[in-house]
Order: sequence, then structure tokens, then C-alpha cells
Amino acid sequence: MDCFDFEIEATAVPKLGIALGAGAAKGWAHIGVLRALARRGLEPEVIAGASVGSLVGAAAATGQIDKLEDWVRTLSRTDVLKLLDARFRGGMIEGNRLMAAIEDVLSDRAIEELPRPYGAVATDMDTGREVWLREGSMLGAVRASCALPGLFPPRRHGDRWLIDGGLVNPVPVSLCHAMGAEAVIAVNLNARHLRRRHRRKARREAELREEQRYLEKFKSLFNSWLPGSDQPSMIDVLSSAIDIMQERITRSRLAGEPPQLEICPAVNFELMDFHRAAEGIELGEKAVEEADAAIAALERSMSCPPV
Repeated sequence: MDCFDFEIEATAVPKLGIALGAGAAKGWAHIGVLRALARRGLEPEVIAGASVGSLVGAAAATGQIDKLEDWVRTLSRTDVLKLLDARFRGGMIEGNRLMAAIEDVLSDRAIEELPRPYGAVATDMDTGREVWLREGSMLGAVRASCALPGLFPPRRHGDRWLIDGGLVNPVPVSLCHAMGAEAVIAVNLNARHLRRRHRRKARREAELREEQRYLEKFKSLFNSWLPGSDQPSMIDVLSSAIDIMQERITRSRLAGEPPQLEICPAVNFELMDFHRAAEGIELGEKAVEEADAAIAALERSMSCPPV
């Protein structure tokens, strides 16, 4: 797999691109957005993603969005916990079980052989530079783009270590344009005002017994997932910090690199709420419905060539 730091030579000029933003479990809303846009006849010809956006984007670029949606809709909270293989070096979670599960769902391909231009954003851990992954293993690029510090370990690429692309470019409009898109739809999962988090109510006794088997090895890290905690756990603090950081960075990047259309699903999930796929997908579809007038204006502008 190769990468490009800032410039790539576009060999074609597709008309419409979509930039799928970072947002951990909020990312299932991307599926709903893509579904709703497709019903309107809007099929992006260029796809770029950061973090979870790179995963959903990879599925879309390879025509495997149905397979991904079918899988994520089946995930329960216990299923998610089973996929978390703990480690204490480079990240809380090794990520091997999770990637193995994703590889069971999505077939890997070389990015340069995909039917549509696709790119994933990552971050050089040593320099902080933005890295565009445009060649080599598609799922390798996804793993690098999703390497969220504190949760997943960095991904080795050549002579450098890569971490989550959401740290530098949470909604990669610039990458879409560089790959040849003339009009870009940005899907921003961090645009809504951050809400104060409230303690979860005690879970039903049977559910708690089932989950506790898998929570035992994470108890010291995720202690507030169990009832009775009086202060935020490490995962609560990390989740809030990431939300705040990405919201501020996204605002800055989109001000300098504005898309033709911004869609903002109101997904107020916690960092690891991957079991809430059905709700996230529905919120993505709803966000497209709410942007109806803006989408219609974009469609008109795309159908009218410049004078």
C-alpha cells in the first residue's frame, strides 16, 4: 500500500464526490445517508473517508454496502464487547478480532483496482502530517484510518506509524477534490452541539449478567459501563475529548475547504455504541430528508454547465 501526503494526480474528473466523516459509532449514519441519496439518484463517483467513514466508504466503493448494513444491524452490545481484544501497549484494543469480523463481511481489494476512486485519510504519528491512502489493500487503509489513539494501536506503513485520520481531517473534502470531484457532499457527524452526558440507568439484571463475563477483563478501563460509578470512566473522558476535538477541527477545515453541500446527521451516540446501527442508519436517512432543499439546489447546479 502506498500513500500520498497532500497531492495526487487525478486521471479522471468525476462529477460528484462524497466525504464521509469521522465519528466512531456515529458512522453507521453514513449508511443511511448513502441509502437516501441513492434513492434520489445521487451516486457519488468519488468516495473519501476518515476513520469510520473510511470503512463505510470502502463498502460503498466496492458495492458491498448491503453486506455491511446487514452485519451491523445484527450487532448487539454483547457482540461488540466480544470483538474487543484487550491489550496494554499502543492501544486498549488490539483490533484483530474486529478486523477479522470486518474481513468476513467485506472482501478486500487493491484500492487502485476499485470501480470508483476511493481514498482514506490517516495521520503520521511522528510528524502529524495528513496522509492520503490511495493504493494497496483497501482494508489495510481502513485499519490505519481507524487507529483511534487510546483505543486502537497505530498501523505500520513503510517507515512510519499511522493513526486515525480524524485527528487532522475529520471530513476529507480536500481529498475528494484532489481525486477529481467537482462537487462534494460532506457528511459531518460532529456538527451538532455537544450535549451533556447523563449516567446510564442500571441495566436489567439478566443483561448485566450476560455482559459481565466479557466486561471482566475491561473492568479497570471501562468501569462506568457498570452501574454505581460516581465519576466518568476513562472511556467517557476519551469519548468527550474526541467529540470536542473533532468538532473544532471539522469546523476549521470546512471553513477553509467548503463542500457544495453539508449533511449533518443528529447522531448523539457514545464512542462505542456500535450496537445502535438501526438507529444510526435511520438518523442518516432523516438528515438527507432535512436537507432536501439544499440537495435540490445542488442537483440543479450540477445539471447546469457553467457559462
